[in-house]
Amino acid sequence: MEQKKIFSVSEINKYVKMLFDSDDLLNNINIKGEITNFKAHYTGHYYFTLKDEASTIKCVMFKGYAQYVKFKPADGMKVIINGQISVFERDGVYQIYCKSMSPDGLGDLYLAYEQLKEKLSKEGLFDDKNKKNIPFLPKRVGVITSRTGAVIRDIINVTTRRYPNVNLLIYPAAVQGVNVASTVIEGLKTFNKLNNVDVIIIARGGGSFEDLFGFNDENLAREIYASNIPVVSAVGHETDFTICDFVSDLRAPTPSAAAELVYPEYSEIVNRILKDKNRTIIAIKNYIERRRQYVERLKASKLEKVPLEKINRYRMTIDSLMSKSESVLRYKIERYRTRCVKSITKIDTLSPLKTLTRGYSVTENADGKIIKKVSDVNSNDEVKITLTDGKISAIVK
Repeated sequence: MEQKKIFSVSEINKYVKMLFDSDDLLNNINIKGEITNFKAHYTGHYYFTLKDEASTIKCVMFKGYAQYVKFKPADGMKVIINGQISVFERDGVYQIYCKSMSPDGLGDLYLAYEQLKEKLSKEGLFDDKNKKNIPFLPKRVGVITSRTGAVIRDIINVTTRRYPNVNLLIYPAAVQGVNVASTVIEGLKTFNKLNNVDVIIIARGGGSFEDLFGFNDENLAREIYASNIPVVSAVGHETDFTICDFVSDLRAPTPSAAAELVYPEYSEIVNRILKDKNRTIIAIKNYIERRRQYVERLKASKLEKVPLEKINRYRMTIDSLMSKSESVLRYKIERYRTRCVKSITKIDTLSPLKTLTRGYSVTENADGKIIKKVSDVNSNDEVKITLTDGKISAIVK
């Protein structure tokens, strides 16, 4: 019996890969399914699985192809991919090597637009509280648009017709193609650096969604948001909406409408000033008349007499209080006088002088000390004797 050839794992995987690579259908195939287990590697490659109701297949999209995908793939997204099915020899598994990817049911540009819109909205770039006010009468307006074409002519015609002293600075930019975002961003940076305008208009005429897609750039949106100068977006027609419209401080349906929103009509300004002037004059006259009538009513009322009546009442109250105070003081003085007389009489009764009048005397030694006993003196001591009518000096014998 003939022995069958035995193959290694590598030989089998290489053979299977050769079968896959030689199949024309598998070399250029379109497959639709739902993305799962999506991973964007730091190298720029995409790794994910494509599935339907019954099966799954592994997919890889290298950076060279991934960079041309206009939207950001995510789990649960239904897509159509084009690529080649081949075998990864090392693991012995087959997978799709993707070359292109598009949304299933939506255009990739529109999906990228919706994704960016949702992202920036969550970050607050569209919130009204972050929008700056457009000045009522700007001294100078910067316009970022193409230097040729109907847009710039329309803006000049509208502004000069509405306000004769218009002052416009034009920054030429690409409004279609791959350079739209970069040139508009450069215009915004230039105006903000020079700080020589009060408001900026970004303008472009109508066009298809693809024509306007340059105004859906994330970097452009963030530059508009960061601008210190208010920005008016006038891109496309009234039914066209771009990311530029949502993030700007004011959205105008057309470039001509932007000029009307930024520059008020001269006659309207004059009329408004005259109306305000007349209103102010009337208000001042009415106020003066109301004050005059108020003063007249005060003169005619009892209120005019109130201050004098209050003064008179206070004056009588003061007189009454003074009379009461005088009575109280007289009473207290009399009481103190009586007490003083009694005290003086008592003191006079106890006075040594009263005793002297009855024939007594007071004897003191040379130091002025009163002598009370015989033992308080010695022979030849000098003493002083106080009588009712004076003092005498004596020597003790």
